[in-house]
Amino acid sequence: MNHRPFEDWMLEDQAMTAKQKRELVTHLRTCTQCAALAEVNLALGSARVATPAEGFADRFQVRLAAQRQAQRKRNFWGFLILVISVMTVLMWLAWPILKVVLDSPVAFLSSWLSRLLSLWFWLQALGQAGSVLLRVIPTFVPPYAWALVAFTLAGWSLLWVLSIWKLTKIPQGV
Repeated sequence: MNHRPFEDWMLEDQAMTAKQKRELVTHLRTCTQCAALAEVNLALGSARVATPAEGFADRFQVRLAAQRQAQRKRNFWGFLILVISVMTVLMWLAWPILKVVLDSPVAFLSSWLSRLLSLWFWLQALGQAGSVLLRVIPTFVPPYAWALVAFTLAGWSLLWVLSIWKLTKIPQGV
């Protein structure tokens, strides 16, 4: 049995139409669960609301301000300890490089420049080798093989997208 509309009508303090009132009364006669809910709702609605002790709001505001101040102080000291720790670890890791730079900056710069130049020339050689391979490979590989490779890559891409979609789907409902 669907209790949802009846529960909503009982728990929300909104005006009901005459038809809704009739349906609710009929349902309450047949459903013990909703009748118990109506009884509890009526009891809660007629309960006396307790008033806080004198000065409660002021004491609460003072305590809240003290807690916020203590939290700010903890955050400051925690952040300071974190920064000091990270700086210490970075200095410990960078000390061999800094020692070389401070001992002989010219030797350090020349070694880095030679490494960058060798990387540049290596990338140029790799690019030229790739262009030669791209000119030579199509003569050995038939066209349907390229189509097979393209379809395989498309299938794997579709499988990847679907798996990501399935894994990130947020469950809805109860």
